[in-house]
Amino acid sequence: MKSVADRLIIEACGELLGPNVLVVLLNGTTLATGLRETRPDFSYTFFTPEHFFFQTLQTFHSECRSMDPDSAEQTSAISDFALLSLGQDSKTEMEVRLLCDVDPPTGPYDSIAFPTNAIGSAEQTQELLQICHLRLKLGGRLVASTNNPKDKWLHAQLRSIFDKVTVSSHRDGVVYIARKQEHLKKEKDFSSTFAFRFREQLVSVRSRPGVFSHRKVDGGARSLIRSLDLLVPSDDEPNRAFDARKIVDLGCGCGAVAAAAALQYPEAQVLAVDSHTRAIESTRRTATANGLNNVSTMLASDAIIPEPNSWDLFLTNPPYYSDYRISEVFIQSARIALRPGGRIHLVTKLTDWHEARLNQLFRDVQVHRIGEYDVLTARKR
Repeated sequence: MKSVADRLIIEACGELLGPNVLVVLLNGTTLATGLRETRPDFSYTFFTPEHFFFQTLQTFHSECRSMDPDSAEQTSAISDFALLSLGQDSKTEMEVRLLCDVDPPTGPYDSIAFPTNAIGSAEQTQELLQICHLRLKLGGRLVASTNNPKDKWLHAQLRSIFDKVTVSSHRDGVVYIARKQEHLKKEKDFSSTFAFRFREQLVSVRSRPGVFSHRKVDGGARSLIRSLDLLVPSDDEPNRAFDARKIVDLGCGCGAVAAAAALQYPEAQVLAVDSHTRAIESTRRTATANGLNNVSTMLASDAIIPEPNSWDLFLTNPPYYSDYRISEVFIQSARIALRPGGRIHLVTKLTDWHEARLNQLFRDVQVHRIGEYDVLTARKR
């Protein structure tokens, strides 16, 4: 098992109380297989807010009947739970439930397993630890792990909300066994409301931990929003107005870019797409907060946009990790989704590769320096 945090959970699975166990998966899915093989006597709910991981769970646990989560108006995806036989001679059947949603289900659970990554989102981990406490039965246990053998932060977070925490140190990480002995006296709200100015309007934004650039509009998104000025007439170019009736925002995050596009084109259909359930939730709340009825959402990790060859404008801020693999997926998504003559606006600091790739697939490629970022624009051939 490649993940240190996952392996430590498996090694400590004797600490789990059954039969109902929630497993929180933020960084991968191999723990699901490991737990089912090691402790087949439990009923599991495998939870992830990330659609890509949900699809991976469906692939490797195909005996679970699961609902197709892809929907243009969907905030979350919840599989049907399936009863999985332990064998023909077994007198009991254990439940395995796959869940892709904003938050773990209410439970209550006898135990929760939560592997964490030392470089993950601190606020998301904090919020999920609080949620885990709320989801546990009195007397229930949280088995949490980290790949940081010198950890102090996770230990402090656990001690702040759990009554008793046992530490098991290892060469490459730490396992904590936290016991719930009483209910929380006070819950902390980790959600955020902030605003940005788009022309003459102040746009209100909703966000939660786990959403890219939580608590602020990041510089790349701001540059992408400002690139919308390239589509309206100016004193220098009075005839450059671009008519957009169908707009995609791929990787929508908190929904700031989608909201700006919907304000600029109030008659247009704006489709905001992301692979993270909390991004979809935040975008929908952002649209509602600003009275934008022309924004719809789609939870998807394959970047396949419905109604190919029909979209006018494609806005995207691809992530930098993965050695351009995700950028390639996003660019190909735009190439398939856009109508002939449709425009892509892509923001990046890694300009050379993106410019070269767009020149291979599109026409009229231009680089616009906006703020600290470059926004590349192009048209579909």
